[in-house]
Amino acid sequence: MKASSKLLILAALLCGAGFLIWNLRVFKDQHSTSLTAAPRTLSSFDLPAPGDKITPAGMLKFEQAELAQVLNIYAEISSRSIIRSGTLPEVKFTFSNQTPMSPVEVLRALDTVLAAQGIVTVPLGTQFIKVVAAKEAHLEAGPVIELPPDQLPDSSSFLIYVVKMKNIAPSRAIAALQPFARLPNSIMAIDAGRGGPPTSKANLPVLPPSLFGVKDKGIIILRDYSSNVRQMLQVLKKLEAE
Repeated sequence: MKASSKLLILAALLCGAGFLIWNLRVFKDQHSTSLTAAPRTLSSFDLPAPGDKITPAGMLKFEQAELAQVLNIYAEISSRSIIRSGTLPEVKFTFSNQTPMSPVEVLRALDTVLAAQGIVTVPLGTQFIKVVAAKEAHLEAGPVIELPPDQLPDSSSFLIYVVKMKNIAPSRAIAALQPFARLPNSIMAIDAGRGGPPTSKANLPVLPPSLFGVKDKGIIILRDYSSNVRQMLQVLKKLEAE
């Protein structure tokens, strides 16, 4: 075999080996990326992050849109899977954003648009959003939020908020909070008391003081829209200061 032919064969073998190595490297990079680069999921209670894609004014526009269309946008923005209740009302939606909005702001706006038609979104972990009728929201294990009151979104985003009372018994605060509630059974007051299984005069459970701090009077559990919970927390703050 001539030397020139041997060189051509050797060059072809080297090129083939190089091509194989390159393909293996690309496959490894793609495989590693698929395992490590999980998509970032969002909820209405997340804080804005640098680099968030902004939705321009007027880009989010519904004109008598079907529920499925709104929920598809919700799923796309949040990167979460939607679980629909079988009892959702058949309603239409009209909305247009007049200002630029971050992804979290879009979710808050959609929460409010849906709530206006009697529909509530309930985040489940980091992967799902359950969508239920508002009258059924209190039956859901919604997210327990621990943000400071002034950081709660001013939107109809469903949450659970637990407040430890220091100066007044929770059962005494119910009458002051009720006008701000928008969902059924959204206020639960649990007094700290003495003894076994008795209930308070408001027919609410009385728990032994050992479950609380020395100065705690009990707890109030709020299950409502974020904007309404903000108002109720302001009322509780003033009641506790009196």
